[in-house]
Amino acid sequence: MTTPHDLDRLQRIREVTSDFSGYQGLYTSLLGVFAICVGLAPLTGEGPLADLFPVGMLLIAALFVAVQMYYRRRFGQVRPRWTTRRLLWVVLLPIALVFAYMALMITTNLLEAQGGWVFGVFLAVALFGVGCSDLRNRRHYLVGAVLVLAFTVLPLGPLFPSGTHPVDWEYPVMVAVVGGGVFVVNGLLDHRTLVRTLRPVAESAKA
Repeated sequence: MTTPHDLDRLQRIREVTSDFSGYQGLYTSLLGVFAICVGLAPLTGEGPLADLFPVGMLLIAALFVAVQMYYRRRFGQVRPRWTTRRLLWVVLLPIALVFAYMALMITTNLLEAQGGWVFGVFLAVALFGVGCSDLRNRRHYLVGAVLVLAFTVLPLGPLFPSGTHPVDWEYPVMVAVVGGGVFVVNGLLDHRTLVRTLRPVAESAKA
């Protein structure tokens, strides 16, 4: 007899399988590590860790290959289930983000209110969009969006000796560091959802 728990699990399997590549969260975490590296060792060459940037990139590249091999060995070849909803999100979300960024840049130029906060707001909007794509399994992206937005817009400058808001610091690039940290955590949570939902290839074969 099919129980509500079984139906819930089947629904979760459908949702995760339909966006299998998106739930390979270790890639998202690596993207976050890359952002943190850029924040701590910016391409401008500023900061004490600037010389370590090439080393960090090599390490990330090696980890990328290792993650690719891990997912292929654990889950094999998974064909995402292309639903109308997923297709709309894959097509419309990037377009919406591009228009949102353009609108944000135009508004800040007209108001002459540029600064690091622009990228923080845009990152929060992007995280919110990803979270809305699957409210059941990706609510942590909404939490990340709120955290990034709060860090960006709250008046934190007086809390520091310089009186400058962290998003406007030349070094480290705090928007990249904070955003990268959010991506690392969200990626790990996506990976957790994936491994709890889909069984490894070896176990599926035995079943």
